[in-house]
Amino acid sequence: MVDTTLPQNSVTLIGSLPPIKGISPYCYELMMALSKYIYVEFIGFEKMYPDFLYPGGKSKEEGIMPDFSKINNVSIRNFLVYYNPLTWIWAGLSIKNKVVHVQWWSHVLAPIYFVILSICKIRRKKIIITVHNVTPHEKNGFNQFLNRSILFFGDHFIVHSLKNVKQLSETYYVPKEKTSLVPIGSSISYNTQIVSQKEAREKLKLPLEKKIILFFGHIREYKGLDILLEAFATVTNEMNDVLLLIAGTPWEKWEKYEEIIQKYNLNENIKLFLQFIPSDDVKYFYHASDVVVLPYKDFTSQSAVGSVTLSFGKPLIVSNVGGLSDFVKDKNFAVEPNNSNLLAAKIIAVLADDSLIDKLSRDSRDLSEEYSWDRISEATVEQYRHALNGSY
Repeated sequence: MVDTTLPQNSVTLIGSLPPIKGISPYCYELMMALSKYIYVEFIGFEKMYPDFLYPGGKSKEEGIMPDFSKINNVSIRNFLVYYNPLTWIWAGLSIKNKVVHVQWWSHVLAPIYFVILSICKIRRKKIIITVHNVTPHEKNGFNQFLNRSILFFGDHFIVHSLKNVKQLSETYYVPKEKTSLVPIGSSISYNTQIVSQKEAREKLKLPLEKKIILFFGHIREYKGLDILLEAFATVTNEMNDVLLLIAGTPWEKWEKYEEIIQKYNLNENIKLFLQFIPSDDVKYFYHASDVVVLPYKDFTSQSAVGSVTLSFGKPLIVSNVGGLSDFVKDKNFAVEPNNSNLLAAKIIAVLADDSLIDKLSRDSRDLSEEYSWDRISEATVEQYRHALNGSY
């Protein structure tokens, strides 16, 4: 049992909550898990950035959202607005707790965070920063500068992989003793309703008899969809009854992927949902699939898609980059990145062997327990206690 005997027994979280897209599910589950042990003040966004900056044109999700009024041990204030500096100043001045835990993931937010954290420093708050992307996905000097300007305020840091610990030290000269590794929790908010594979496939108008591979999430260059398409061409040469399900918003031009599809004549074996998938519909894509693949080319952290996969108990094949291998117990299925032939061999091995599918499903369920949000919250509260006791 976590020790909750903290001075004030509370924390202020800064991040975003649904219906804002992006990191909101993570923040929501962290807030809910922490609220079992301590009182949480959550400061979030009413309007985080202009819609035109978000692929698809909308930064907020439509559909069923959590009823925040029924959550115990939590105070939620979603009032930050990107174009109103007075809200940034008010956040810094009105924070009630000694420990401020900031979620840092988007460089667009740097001016907002700079103002809030400057005021927190003046007020002698202890600042813990969870760094979700130690090195930006789009690497350039300006993004590095923005990272450094925010990390300057941290008294302690939380990251999601051992590689992140090393990068934080080597890139930003953060002493390793000021960094704690706390994994991403196994996301349970999407998996609250039992749906059979048949129901899911009928809902998505997918064939009932085929083996289905799922690629889920925003489509960005570093995620390696092109590598998966090359591998899938080999898979289709070996197996007739396979389908690749691609679900997510392209954050880049789709043409390069379409060229690969046409090159190998894969149209009949691919089903596309090239749009944002509402939270209420996520379950259908996972329940419809037989295996989930994360073929990332270059990555340093863990993946929200991986944590969601564990919660659904689905077999997972990942590239051995960043912390992705943490999501598979059998390291044979953490493959060398940028190797379409090896990836194809692993996919074929899984889809051709129902007993292996069952084994990898059990592995995912076991890891889902290991990365439960209860355990994540215990590790996080431990960091708050250190901060309050003056350990850093």
